[in-house]
Amino acid sequence: MEELLENIPAEMRWAITAKILTRLSVLRIHKARPLMGIGEGIIAPIMGWEKYDEINAKIHGEGGRRVLPYVKETFNIPVEDAIGAAKLYIVAVPLHRGPETKMEIVEKSRERVLLRCTKCPWLERVKELKGKPELMVCPEGDQAWAEEGLKAINPKLTYKLTKAMPRGDPYCEVVIEFKEE
Repeated sequence: MEELLENIPAEMRWAITAKILTRLSVLRIHKARPLMGIGEGIIAPIMGWEKYDEINAKIHGEGGRRVLPYVKETFNIPVEDAIGAAKLYIVAVPLHRGPETKMEIVEKSRERVLLRCTKCPWLERVKELKGKPELMVCPEGDQAWAEEGLKAINPKLTYKLTKAMPRGDPYCEVVIEFKEE
């Protein structure tokens, strides 16, 4: 068995693992929100969608507060302005979501960076499962994850998701700003 595993390139193993984990994440959310259009969900109908979204944002925010500083320290990524924050984000997101993630910097200055994501593993899994992208909670979750994670690194950093593929946009778009006061 070990021999078989050793013959699978590490990059392929990582891609398969990430695909499985993003699929499990999508299915977990399905249990809370009727993402796949099946049933009524479990958690949100009991507590209400507003409370569910609030709790979901807190969970994702806590994840960001842990992941982004960890990635920054592990890879010694300097974050002294918006460009440094964007570089950290571009490294952290594929580690969090998987190697299918495709991101690019569209505009950059010390104070402001505009990023685009054109391929997201979570959206890909929802499509594979024939789910409804418009019911994905990732726009709110991503906002909380990045916003709280960047604040944990430097409170002068802000994050705003301005476009989202699950909302019907052709790509997700993010603005990271560094506000010196």
